[in-house]
Amino acid sequence: MNKVPESARKPCPHDVCAESVCAMLDRVGVPKDSKWRGLILYMRSIKNYDFLDNEQKEQFQALGMEVLRARDFTEEKFREVIKANERILSAPWNRALTRTLAETAALVQEFQDTLFRHKGGVQKLESVAVDAVESGGDVERMLGTIRRGFKDMVAMIEEDAEKMVALTLTDALTAISNRRAFDEHMSRTVALSTLERRPLSLFMLDIDHFKRFNDEHGHRIGDQALVVVGAILKGFAEEMKQLEDRDIFPARYGGEEFAVTLLDVSKQEAEELADIIRRKIERYNFVIRDPDGQILAAGIKINVSIGVAELLADCPTADIAHLVDAADKALYIAKSSGRNKVCVYVKG
Repeated sequence: MNKVPESARKPCPHDVCAESVCAMLDRVGVPKDSKWRGLILYMRSIKNYDFLDNEQKEQFQALGMEVLRARDFTEEKFREVIKANERILSAPWNRALTRTLAETAALVQEFQDTLFRHKGGVQKLESVAVDAVESGGDVERMLGTIRRGFKDMVAMIEEDAEKMVALTLTDALTAISNRRAFDEHMSRTVALSTLERRPLSLFMLDIDHFKRFNDEHGHRIGDQALVVVGAILKGFAEEMKQLEDRDIFPARYGGEEFAVTLLDVSKQEAEELADIIRRKIERYNFVIRDPDGQILAAGIKINVSIGVAELLADCPTADIAHLVDAADKALYIAKSSGRNKVCVYVKG
């Protein structure tokens, strides 16, 4: 009887995983069909997918462990796990959409308020012009009064325009720069760093166990934690600017993740500065208050993990995407190796 060539043999489920992994799946009773094994292997390998953030990777790992512990391999359970996978994958987009809608609503309200202010300004200008004409008298004085009214109106419009621009670049919750401002700043700074060969470091900062913190204390308290981190980053940047004239730019990158760019700062120095910030946040005594301002709990601590990378030293191409990716990988190492620490990117 002729043997079927190895290359022509159909792969069995064992061919898609290492022998030790398949043995483990056998021990916990995972069916030997490609559906369940393929799904579990997918969840085990998800940590290698660069398009996922750290929280998603942790959730996929937790979901996989939950499946193995429950040992429920029914069709109903399979559909439930598939839906959980979909929720994890879509969570960042849903959060981004919610954040964008909230920012848009705030801008619409501000725009409406601006229109009402301008309406009042136009009415005032009309009144000034009518009063000047009806009062008669010297023509030059009358025209001067009208000109001053127009100048006041223009100044008010310019001031409102500046406020509107600032609003589009500011995170409504933390009052520091938002993702849009970060992208614009990085575009200019990366070009400057590349052109003049100046070091540019970035660190990505993530609040540890933020989901658990939210679940335990509520989203309103979680928002307070984000405000605290934003205030510490902003204060640190202002202090470094005043004392050492350093160009440090903090921004809320999204969710519980923050980004800080440091021009003319090497990766080694950025690591030291990042650890200073980590310790500042670690030492902060977080106080939880009710809506009336009464203290409900005090002495609560929040910790952060930070990943650091340098543009010209760590990136194959000097662009924003590669720098963020390198810092994000360092952040993942910091979180997966214990949290509440700073890790620098090391080329593999």
